Amino acid sequence: MNTLKSILDTYLADGAVGASLAYVRGDAEPVALAAGLSDRATGAPVSTSQLFKIGSCTKTFVAAALVKLGELGRIDLGEPVSRWFPDLPGAEAISVRQLINHRNGLPEFEYYIPMDPSRVWKPSELVDIAFNNEKPKAPNGPAVYNNTGYVLAGMLIEAVTGAPLGAYVRSAVLEPLGLKDTWSPATEPFPAERMVQGYYHRPPPAAGASTDLASGGEMWRMDGVLPYSDELQDSSNCFPYSGAYGCGDMVSTPSDMVRFMRGLFSGKVLSAPFFAEMFDKRAIVSFPGTRMRETGAGMFQSSYGGRAFYGHQGSIPGYVTVMQYDPASGLGVAMTSNVGSGNRLSFQASGLHDVVDKAIVAILD
Repeated sequence: MNTLKSILDTYLADGAVGASLAYVRGDAEPVALAAGLSDRATGAPVSTSQLFKIGSCTKTFVAAALVKLGELGRIDLGEPVSRWFPDLPGAEAISVRQLINHRNGLPEFEYYIPMDPSRVWKPSELVDIAFNNEKPKAPNGPAVYNNTGYVLAGMLIEAVTGAPLGAYVRSAVLEPLGLKDTWSPATEPFPAERMVQGYYHRPPPAAGASTDLASGGEMWRMDGVLPYSDELQDSSNCFPYSGAYGCGDMVSTPSDMVRFMRGLFSGKVLSAPFFAEMFDKRAIVSFPGTRMRETGAGMFQSSYGGRAFYGHQGSIPGYVTVMQYDPASGLGVAMTSNVGSGNRLSFQASGLHDVVDKAIVAILD
């Protein structure tokens, strides 16, 4: 524990604000620790029970909920999504499973959504943003990271179940695992008072700097919301939960996240044939600024601590999260941070990956 505390302290000294980390092995209870500040204005420290926005780690929960509908016989994962979205261009060629495996060819909305903290978005409006800004491609091609598919997956879940997305994720995934510190704020009430504040680094771009994401271009449209500044800025409310919905709205603790991954891999959420829908038939990917190397459905293979781990990472303005599980060692590890950046290559966006490396080596040593 002292080694892990030292690793987190170094991360803070390098420029982070706060961090929370948990790990679990076998059937033991998670070991959790936190460091740094949850609120710079008040000086309040981070506690292990506080909530962080987990961004795209939401996708693993939503994918499991969608596949659960397949296991229950309520949907056919191979069926075209035109049954639910008859007006969606190309829907007859996109299967349900392709909504969550990044091989649907759908256009992307995340880079074009206006940052309006006061706006409540409808999921269909997010899909419209995607089609208004990009052209779709043929499905079943190379894997291309896609948020729009997860918005449609959430809409499909709601259409099939008649329940809000968060309510179904809760009944299908969270409650069976006894997870009491995870919520979907876009579609259900949650304890906002337990949230840490998020902080964003948006330095002025260098003259002539590339706007390409792979070269450090800014991921989100922050003009009019946060000015350029070398200082960290509070971005807690920049990206409304409704603008993330089924691709990134969830909040959680690292302890709940490692319990979730352990439950997923131990068959407590899905039977083996349906867990295989998420885990097997992975496609090679290359996403700049990430550790992700192969994609299943809601789950990536990534390299941490010199091992193949499976799970997800997530970022949303002011927050970065890693959630991973290694079936070989039975180790689950999750880390959240309340600092972030639209530049994927920056310390604020990617620095915690090295921390997770070091933590895994220390835990398994």
